[in-house]
Amino acid sequence: MPSAPAGLPLGSVVFPGDRVARVADFERVLLGSGVRREGPLLVSTRAGVLGWDTESSRLWVEAEQRRYVPVLGDHVIGVVAEKHADEYRVDLGAAAPATLPVLSFDGATKRNRPHLAVGALVYARVVVANKDMDPEISCAAPPGVSSRDWVTRESLFGELLGGYSFDCPSGLCRAMAADAPCPLLEALGAVAAFEVAVGVNGRVWVDAAQASMLILSQQAMLLCHTHPPESHQRLVQTLAGGSDGYRGEGG
Repeated sequence: MPSAPAGLPLGSVVFPGDRVARVADFERVLLGSGVRREGPLLVSTRAGVLGWDTESSRLWVEAEQRRYVPVLGDHVIGVVAEKHADEYRVDLGAAAPATLPVLSFDGATKRNRPHLAVGALVYARVVVANKDMDPEISCAAPPGVSSRDWVTRESLFGELLGGYSFDCPSGLCRAMAADAPCPLLEALGAVAAFEVAVGVNGRVWVDAAQASMLILSQQAMLLCHTHPPESHQRLVQTLAGGSDGYRGEGG
């Protein structure tokens, strides 16, 4: 996987108009929100913290914003708002709802496909992000990633059943969704088993055997946003009141 070029000011605060890098410095780069190309240069378009994801080779400027701006390749959690014969309209918290074709699921056919109800939650990836078009999302695995038929309930993307969803700061969502180990998720996993889906559009879905773990996860994620990563484990342990108590529930 291409690594970030030397000298890239990752984690630094940038402002609109700042030159963050040269295009020639990258072996491969996908421009995320807050970064645009101006000739041979990559320039920040908003104030925030410069971020880089090695897995996708994406460069972006992280800034808290009320409205999500879809970016190609983003993993998102949406709510089905409308149901039509050939597509669903899904609310991502963006300026316009996204289109989800009914066959955009691993193994889906006209006769054998998911039937989502209005209000259903879906975990998907952005496949069309153009300022002149409504965004489009897909629940099919991207090229190079092994796919599993949607009927197995083991596919990477698809409908999120059960569990609990809540809004979360977009900066923390991107940190949890990054390819690097996340201290917060590791700390929660040490307390009790749980499932989590993180949308960089500021939504999180959590499922666990114990209701107390759902509450702990939400509390920890919302509180850890204002604490440095090195303190996340201690904060989670404090909230849990001791990991043994959580592991013992329902046992």
